[in-house]
Amino acid sequence: MELTPQQLLNGLRNAKDQSRQDMGVDILRRLILETQTNPKVLGNDWEEVLGYALAFADEDSAVEVAKRLVDTFPNNARHVMTLAERYSRVGESEFALELINRLDKALPNNPAVNYFQGVYSGHVGKLEDAKFYFRKAVKQKADFGDGWAMLAASGGLTDNDLQTLTSLTDGSNNQSMPGAAYALGTLYHAQGDAEAAWDAWSKANAFQRVNKTFNRDGEIAAHKAVAEADQKIPASSRGSDFPNPLPKSIFIVGLPRSGTSLTEQIFAQQPMVRPLGETMISRVSTWPLGNLQPVDLAMSGVYNDGETEIWDKLGGIYRFCAGGRTKGETHVTDKGALLHLFVGALARALPEAKFVWVRRDPRDIALSAFRAHLSDGKRWRHDLADMAAYMQAHEELMMYWQNRFPDRILELRYENLVQTPQVEIDRLMTFAELPGLDINGVDFTGATVGTASFAQIRSKISPASVGGWKRYQKHIAPHFGG
Repeated sequence: MELTPQQLLNGLRNAKDQSRQDMGVDILRRLILETQTNPKVLGNDWEEVLGYALAFADEDSAVEVAKRLVDTFPNNARHVMTLAERYSRVGESEFALELINRLDKALPNNPAVNYFQGVYSGHVGKLEDAKFYFRKAVKQKADFGDGWAMLAASGGLTDNDLQTLTSLTDGSNNQSMPGAAYALGTLYHAQGDAEAAWDAWSKANAFQRVNKTFNRDGEIAAHKAVAEADQKIPASSRGSDFPNPLPKSIFIVGLPRSGTSLTEQIFAQQPMVRPLGETMISRVSTWPLGNLQPVDLAMSGVYNDGETEIWDKLGGIYRFCAGGRTKGETHVTDKGALLHLFVGALARALPEAKFVWVRRDPRDIALSAFRAHLSDGKRWRHDLADMAAYMQAHEELMMYWQNRFPDRILELRYENLVQTPQVEIDRLMTFAELPGLDINGVDFTGATVGTASFAQIRSKISPASVGGWKRYQKHIAPHFGG
């Protein structure tokens, strides 16, 4: 049946209202396909469509919709910045930087443009350029909190910034918060003043908690519910073993700041591996399972003995989406932020997939998370008690998966990786059935890293951050048992 773009848009609205995200993704992709020859047909309504693409976690469709917005409104700088961001989310930060550099010519000396020039320069390894653009942004707009935070993250602060950051943090200008406070803490940390650093980070996180409340009990219950629902799936309910499914997936699972970016970049040293970063493909491919609750799984049919059809469908969706981002590589790595919730579904849908569970001292994770200005929506990061509870829930769910799929999950300790890297790299490559990799040949300088770790990942593997929490022991230890 032939439907008009407006009818397909109505279908998207219905899918959203009915929480049928899987149906929404199908309609979204059909809409994109059928408007290829007339990309301007929906006009301003493309903004609504972009909202659905983001709600359905369909990053690739979001890129295509953002392109249509730029085609329709080529002089709208906001749409150009949106397209650049969408490109960066699918690992194409070079394209993102190219777009923003073009925009800079049309809008010179614009702090927002300079900020994104810094972000995407950092993603592609141009750290000095990143520092230059972040500095340029805050020179033009002194209360640009996010600009200060990124300047700090890229190592571009100097002692001369102390007075400005102190003034911004002590004032009532919400535009500078919480970024300026995170930056001030970073500067004090570099100067060796741990108490002043902690005070600044605490102020930043207190600001975050006002608008980003965390439902601790609800989050813990949700983690437990995933495991309880999964226990009912029979061992015979799984995907088919295909002869040579491509691309082969290596899922890197771990808490933010645990070392997942480093682990992914080690795999990315192999020419046959394409790093996907913090992709949402795992969520797109598992929408047919709803929110992984018993009623969702029962409706999908995965509780039936010998069920293969639904798993093969999910596996096919994942391989199709992941394959669309490869450039001839036979393997992909995926370090999606919520992967720990989907390990069971992905393990069954992709029998060939491997999982690496990256673990790190939770106290070092706590410090790293508390001091970082991230836009990842992780509300548990703003309170140490919330952190401890969330980390425990994450740990328990991962231990459940490890018991459920003992041969599919390799446990990797961050501390071991940075202290004896060759030993751990050998373990990783053997587990993933990839060729050996010599630590002396590892070079991260040219890697594309689309996360806040872009500055740290450029240096050689080092144990320098191990035990860093001890400088803040009196604040962290009470929440993590010593």
